[in-house]
Amino acid sequence: MTQTDSPSIRPVSAFLGISLKSAGTAVALGLVGYWPTSAQAGSVGVSAMLVGIGIALIGAWLGTLPTIACLPQEPRRHANGILLGLAVRFAITLGLGIAVLVTGCFSVIPLLLWLAIAQMVILMVDVWGLVTLLRRAARMAR
Repeated sequence: MTQTDSPSIRPVSAFLGISLKSAGTAVALGLVGYWPTSAQAGSVGVSAMLVGIGIALIGAWLGTLPTIACLPQEPRRHANGILLGLAVRFAITLGLGIAVLVTGCFSVIPLLLWLAIAQMVILMVDVWGLVTLLRRAARMAR
């Protein structure tokens, strides 16, 4: 088997797979959170909820890029990609969250609440997907 015949993880398909899972999770959060948020904060709260979930999703998508980019490298270098991905995710989410809060266009409590909830739930989904990819990459490296 030559190098070109060997199975490998394709970064683009890996990113798309994890991104679709993250997006599905974000949609599920929006569906689950619609009624209680609408009942407590009205349509203003619902729009803030959607923005908070969207910010968490953007941070998640950009945060997975460094980890996926390190998949073709040797397994001992994967930790660098993981840590860089977490830093990117945190910086993007924090920066977008502060930018949206400064505008004053959205209700603060629902925005921050749903940003935090979405960040944690989407992070769990992403970690599960990335761990699966990293294990597969490590097996292929042997």
